[in-house]
Amino acid sequence: MKTQILILLFCGAMLAGPLTTQAQDSRIAVGAMINSPTGLSAKLWLNDEVAVDGAFSFNIGDFSNFYFHSDALLHEQTNNANLIIHYGLGARLFWSDANSDVRASLRAPAGVSYAIEDTDFEGFFEFAPTLDFSPDFLFGFGGAVGMRVYLN
Repeated sequence: MKTQILILLFCGAMLAGPLTTQAQDSRIAVGAMINSPTGLSAKLWLNDEVAVDGAFSFNIGDFSNFYFHSDALLHEQTNNANLIIHYGLGARLFWSDANSDVRASLRAPAGVSYAIEDTDFEGFFEFAPTLDFSPDFLFGFGGAVGMRVYLN
């Protein structure tokens, strides 16, 4: 029961924040990413420098699992107009039926994104040190590469 309440509170907090601060001129991108995690990715720009991103993946089979993370990101322009550096702070939930534990974690992602000229596509790379604080304290790293398309 404690695990289900933790998941509900975490997901509610991650989803409610961006919805209440969404600006009228924000842009939304959706896509996919591979490595850790491999799954769906989304990004919501709140203004010219701040965005919220998230990823979701799951596996159903011999060992089922569920992964979700959401990050608040700050962006800095580089000398190349299409290349943007980002860094931020976020949270992650991971559940696997191999041990039936829900891992709750803090993430500190940093990476780059490249907007493909004259298209609505962006490629990105991200590296994220991660600190699990539930059920055990563990330190690790995650990272992924992916592609998103802007919807509006």
